[in-house]
Amino acid sequence: MIGICGGIGSGKSVVSRVLRLRGEGVYDCDLEAKRIMDGSEEVVAALNLRYGDSVCPKGGPICRPELAKRVFGSEEERLWLNSLVHRLVREDVEKWHTLQINSGAKRCFVESAILASSGLAEMCSEIWMVTASEEERIARIKSRDALDEEAIRKRIRSQKEEERLLEHTCIPIRVIDNSGKIPLLMRIL
Repeated sequence: MIGICGGIGSGKSVVSRVLRLRGEGVYDCDLEAKRIMDGSEEVVAALNLRYGDSVCPKGGPICRPELAKRVFGSEEERLWLNSLVHRLVREDVEKWHTLQINSGAKRCFVESAILASSGLAEMCSEIWMVTASEEERIARIKSRDALDEEAIRKRIRSQKEEERLLEHTCIPIRVIDNSGKIPLLMRIL
């Protein structure tokens, strides 16, 4: 399995989209984690116990903006949430990967902003790290999300440790520069 990682706004989802268009199997951890969280009684009960109804109203879906406020502003809360969700995502990735291989896939990709700290990097034989300058990332995020610059910078800072963890891995890392200087398609084919 090949891991695709990079901080928010780096372009890892664009790389994944191109790979899917080429017929490759790509597991999107953000998307699947949301599905898993919404469908997990364990997660919903833990959120209600920790935050009350403000994050997970009774009978309703998880209020993601409220959860983000609590998680991205506090290292302790981010680590707590990650410990709750990562195991469930890893189990789901393993099932998905087995299905992909059994159906004849030659390569499988897993996209995650937190590949190392989630434990997913250990499942990979190679890592593709998508990069771009911080200012370029901020501009991209502002154009697609309703976040102010300080909120964006908080999210970027919260992912810095991830980059440091990957620097110390023995897994081969291929850096994909998505700054626009070289066409992205040329970098991933």
